[in-house]
Amino acid sequence: MTHEVLVVDDHTVFAELLQLALNDSEGISCRLTARSVAEAVAVAARHEFSVAIIDVQLPDGSGIDVVSRLRELRPEARYIMLTAHPRDQLARAALAAGACGFLTKNGSLREVVQAVRHASTKQPVLTGNLVRVEDAGRPLTPREQEVLELLGAGLGAQQITESLGLSLHTVRDHIKSILAKLNCRSQLDAVAKARRLGLLVSVA
Repeated sequence: MTHEVLVVDDHTVFAELLQLALNDSEGISCRLTARSVAEAVAVAARHEFSVAIIDVQLPDGSGIDVVSRLRELRPEARYIMLTAHPRDQLARAALAAGACGFLTKNGSLREVVQAVRHASTKQPVLTGNLVRVEDAGRPLTPREQEVLELLGAGLGAQQITESLGLSLHTVRDHIKSILAKLNCRSQLDAVAKARRLGLLVSVA
């Protein structure tokens, strides 16, 4: 089995070196790269891949947003975050968005290769044990992420139904699920916690 990898990073030299290193690793092929959120979405729409390695900071948005958007296009793929500045809240946000790995760029290539081969949402690979798996919570679905972002923008349930074209019952079910996954009792608490975790970086 060959792991087809997409690398999303705006630092060209780093992305090219990582691509070369991955192509030299047995059972791994890296032919796809992207430099931004928009480019990553465009590449994912055209090409299949089994693993995406994504930088947390991109010129047009957050890598955590990329995970949510790519999961909608390629739900079967696995997503690994890379960052030069590992922080607990970013790791939590990455896992909540559906990533199965959160690694530092200061780590070793071996860690990245092992994550590509073995990381899963059930057994995430984390830099320096930043987050205990049991504290990470279940990942939000792409639709739940959309609802959360609209809640963060100040919309109520009825306005969200109109924005997304869903029934009020469905929207309320999504909100209940978001509250449960974030372990919050109110929508206001959920939005505040999501911002602390980095889940609403695009609208914070």
